[in-house]
Amino acid sequence: MATEKAETDRVPVTLALSTISFLERLVRQGTHGTSVPGVARTLIEEGIRNAIKDGLLAIRDNGKSETKAEH
Repeated sequence: MATEKAETDRVPVTLALSTISFLERLVRQGTHGTSVPGVARTLIEEGIRNAIKDGLLAIRDNGKSETKAEH
């Protein structure tokens, strides 16, 4: 198991109050995380992984090389 943390960038996100309320309910339920940001992170990660697996998201090779700054 890796002991070092992955590099992360923090990006502020604006959500509808109804969405935040739903995330707060999930926090109280305790099934997806222990904080609103934690629940949101879990759901976003899960959604992205499912979209990749289902072929809804893909990275197209446009001939440009990627650098860390482009991520």
